[in-house]
Amino acid sequence: MDLTTWDKVVEAINKNLADVNTSFQNSLEILTLNPFDSKIAVAASITTGIKGIALTLVSLFFVIQFCNEAMYLRIKSYEQVFKLIFKFFLAKALVDNATGLMGIIYNEFTKLTLAISAESKGILSTFKADAILVKPAEKGAFSINYLVAQVTANIDIYILKAACWVIALVLIGRLFEVIIYATVAPIPLATVAGEGWSESSKNFIKGFAAVCLQSLIIVVMFSAFNGISQLMADGSHKLGMTVTALSLALGVTKSGQWARTAVGL
Repeated sequence: MDLTTWDKVVEAINKNLADVNTSFQNSLEILTLNPFDSKIAVAASITTGIKGIALTLVSLFFVIQFCNEAMYLRIKSYEQVFKLIFKFFLAKALVDNATGLMGIIYNEFTKLTLAISAESKGILSTFKADAILVKPAEKGAFSINYLVAQVTANIDIYILKAACWVIALVLIGRLFEVIIYATVAPIPLATVAGEGWSESSKNFIKGFAAVCLQSLIIVVMFSAFNGISQLMADGSHKLGMTVTALSLALGVTKSGQWARTAVGL
């Protein structure tokens, strides 16, 4: 009595590959979540409190800078006074509109990301069981050889699923990072009003741009993975899909570092 048939083995492996494909696509969908959505964003009371702290810092930086300039008799023209006042109002405007400014930066990157990700649907749709499953010459007693082949193929599938988990964890972590950046944005932007502190606001904006750029890098990697998976769909390549998927997962974990390097951090 046979425990299984080859058709059942192939069917089971194809089903598992479809599950992996769904997991990859779900990971890609995380990139489309909008952290500025009211269902995801932090409570308004928190953002209001942070904005109040930031406005206090703006006023404090202005007073310190004005007193410092006056103490050392550096204010010798109206232009210098105008410069101090301009920096004060600029910092205040940035603080008042911090969330909107972060949203503009995020949305511009998201538009490009979505345009590219639209071409990456069905990331493993062309990858079938015969690419990782080799039919034994003989089925053996009780079809034991078929079962061994199925178990061997499932090991590759479990590694693929593990890669999906790694990718999902990184993308969810990135989502939290965007939310934190958007929430605390008023405080670093308030440093525009302080002499010698403006680098803090520049580095903050660079850091936020890097997080947004990370999504674009990840989507490009998914798109490349899609092309590689199609090349390997017939199982004729020695470099297995499992190794490629692990490389994708490793690349996703490094995407944040690459993005920060790209913006000069």
